[in-house]
Amino acid sequence: MPTLDWQVVRTAAIAGMMIVVPSAILATLLVSDGSSTAWSLLFGVLTLVGFIVAGFGAGRLRSDTPMAHGAAAAVVAYAVLQVFGLVRRLAAGDSINWLSYPLTALLAATMGIIGALFAEWYGRRGARAS
Repeated sequence: MPTLDWQVVRTAAIAGMMIVVPSAILATLLVSDGSSTAWSLLFGVLTLVGFIVAGFGAGRLRSDTPMAHGAAAAVVAYAVLQVFGLVRRLAAGDSINWLSYPLTALLAATMGIIGALFAEWYGRRGARAS
């Protein structure tokens, strides 16, 4: 397991949160239980794109270990988002599905790895063009 550069992870996670946080806020405000599934799908895809962006940023910043940094950046972005979501749910008295948190963290890590792989491919493609 490579040693993680936490500054890279933090920077990439912030880049991902620039998409994930507004998406989560808009989803909370606009999507209700009876609303259209199209809105839910849109905000879900935007969240996944945010995790991919975090992974891509980490992969570009640490091309020697892109996947580890990409996964870590996406999971950090997810964890920060979920801290606020968990506090909101507890304050509102909503039920909490504890199983969904680790499963969604795995999904975030997977999206971060996909972003990191894209960064690696993009870097190789740019090196060939030079």
